[in-house]
Amino acid sequence: MRQKTTIYDIAKEAGVSPSTVSRALSQPGRISAKTEFRIRRIAEQLGYLAPDGDADGDRLPSTGMMAVIVPTLRNSLYATIANTLQRRLETKGYGLITLDTDEKPAVERKAMSYVMRNVDGVALVSSRLSEPDIRRIMLVKPVILLNRTIPGLASVTVDVAGAIDDAARRLKESGHSSITYLAGPAGSWSNEYRRRAIRAAAFRYDMTYRVVRECDPNLSGGTKAVDQYLVRPTDAVFAFNDSLAAGFIAAARRAGLRIPEDVSVVGFDNIEMGSLITPTLSTIDMRGEDMAKAAADALTKATTHEASMSRPEPISLDARFTARDSINPHKRSTMKLGPYAELTRSSDTIVLTMLSNAFNETMPRLNEFMRTHPHIVIDPIEGRTQENTLALYWERIINHRPVPDIVNIERTALPQLAASGALQDISGKHIEREIGPLVDRAAWQSAHYAGKLYGIPGDQSQTVMFYRHDLMERYGLQVPATWDEFYEEGVRLHTRNPGRYLGVLDTTDVQHYLSFFRMAGTKPWVVEGDSTIRFQMTDDRVRFVAGFLQQCLDDGVLCAEPLWDNRYMLPASGKYLTVTYANWLGKILAASYPADKGLWKVALPPGFVDPSQTMTAEIGGSTAAISAGLPPVRQHAALTFIRWFQLDPTSIELRAPGGVSAAAGYVEDLTRRGTVDPYFDQSIYDVYAKSAARVNRDWDNLPFFSQLDAEFTRLIAPALRPGGRSDDRLDEWERRLRLYATSQGFTVK
Repeated sequence: MRQKTTIYDIAKEAGVSPSTVSRALSQPGRISAKTEFRIRRIAEQLGYLAPDGDADGDRLPSTGMMAVIVPTLRNSLYATIANTLQRRLETKGYGLITLDTDEKPAVERKAMSYVMRNVDGVALVSSRLSEPDIRRIMLVKPVILLNRTIPGLASVTVDVAGAIDDAARRLKESGHSSITYLAGPAGSWSNEYRRRAIRAAAFRYDMTYRVVRECDPNLSGGTKAVDQYLVRPTDAVFAFNDSLAAGFIAAARRAGLRIPEDVSVVGFDNIEMGSLITPTLSTIDMRGEDMAKAAADALTKATTHEASMSRPEPISLDARFTARDSINPHKRSTMKLGPYAELTRSSDTIVLTMLSNAFNETMPRLNEFMRTHPHIVIDPIEGRTQENTLALYWERIINHRPVPDIVNIERTALPQLAASGALQDISGKHIEREIGPLVDRAAWQSAHYAGKLYGIPGDQSQTVMFYRHDLMERYGLQVPATWDEFYEEGVRLHTRNPGRYLGVLDTTDVQHYLSFFRMAGTKPWVVEGDSTIRFQMTDDRVRFVAGFLQQCLDDGVLCAEPLWDNRYMLPASGKYLTVTYANWLGKILAASYPADKGLWKVALPPGFVDPSQTMTAEIGGSTAAISAGLPPVRQHAALTFIRWFQLDPTSIELRAPGGVSAAAGYVEDLTRRGTVDPYFDQSIYDVYAKSAARVNRDWDNLPFFSQLDAEFTRLIAPALRPGGRSDDRLDEWERRLRLYATSQGFTVK
């Protein structure tokens, strides 16, 4: 019988004291994150911690108790959540410990250490802790987040975007043209999420937007906010919560304002007080009881062994807009401000708007930039998805409406915006000379269009092959070095097991399909200068690649379907033995298939001819660009920001785990450090570095990506199936693209 590992064994291996090991394993946050992670890794390697966090795979005895930690019980929503959690958990045989942290992260951290030994699981409500702190906590006991999300962790949130849009649309239709948001605590995730959704709605409906920052989320906070609001009043106010809104209404009346005649007011939470005050308060219902019930059910399930090996599914409920008397149904706006006005902090402060698909992972970097550059404020506008972000920006361009100062877009879409004149040409010898060497070569090239530079890349997105080494071994397959080998092994696999495929062809958009042509060294088109396109989609080499993909579909080697949903992989684990895709998919795999830890590995993609000459492609990859027409001072501030955001070592260090910075030498440095990815149990960055060096740079993105993708979705994607003859549709695809290019003023050859 194997002798059990003790904390003394771990301490000896880690070179620390036994007491340090004890604190690392039972009281997260008491020692440095670096030391804690090293101790936990050694503990797991020595068999002290099984993957679910239990010694030798045995379950720790149940305490029969859960804990909920809330910022303050003075907030009616948090009190409702705690009370509902208690009642729900009682029906499942659990008691509940409730801790109030008085809105202080340090107190919250101590509270976590206090309850860890005494409960089976913890519900964190609107946590103010940092992401690393929370990730350390969940290594010890099951944790569920309420009113906050972190990729790969269990959570219950209420999606407010739709309800905010409903409220903003109603305000716009009733004559309102301006909004002020009375923001809550700076460290609140839900505050930032609400602020971004309100900002996006104001942008969508061309409403002036202001924000009064860091209001106390209570009645007195509303009283104090009125003075700042009156500096530049707007037609409507959104308040962080109903208590803040009620305090604002009372103080606004004392200041001589009429509610809702002079200003309409909308709160959040839908607490009982809102229906009792005069006028009754319009509000966004945050569904506190429903959140608590869902969290209680998920938390009790998470304490089971089976749940520890499954994907932590985030639960998202839809908020509801409840309209009451605090909204003026016939507002006559007197606002004269521009569409992006905001109360500046000082006379020399520059406020820059930035449109991007999401900001959850980038907010620490934005906050750090604004801390170190106090005279530049970045005002984020969230597009929610890459597709919607491009559509929002493009719709404003073609309708000659104001656009944000900075846009963060995929590099495939950059030529479309550059060709339209929407982006600022930032070319210049000093830029090319100073910044060019700091950026990965392929990423830097793709930030250019027609020889001019239009942005600074943020990440690398070169293709690699992810593969399930256990399944490859089970079926006696080798990692293919060529696509011919890939096809032959795929046929053998599908013959033995029709439910499995060697690979997948992602139909989410056109990018994955095109990556095969780029890896094969073929070019369906050539963009010459900024106005001429030479199509060659009927070239024999292009037809060969399209025919090969169709043959793989016909013979069960590949299956075509949407691959992921911006959070998780859609196919069931094990359906595909390999996925040839951009390196950033690795973190999606890790979040989607936690039970597959150590089973996935990474290799270079197969070559179309000679493995030693393998070429790779790019899929996605973002670039921060500056809108054309900014005055020189604002343009300089924008360039200062995007350079820091993409390339400054501090910003790179704050990047979310799993992303690959476009900074030159980034992956090579991780390789030199001997960095082993914990999910793949492999030094994956040396593979990424090799792939980056092999990216086929002889490739042009069309200056109308939206149309290219739309025609792919209409014409090619439906034919990507067995017997679909998708390769026969290249002629029609080219014909449609030619017509569109001509209609847009391009010279077509």
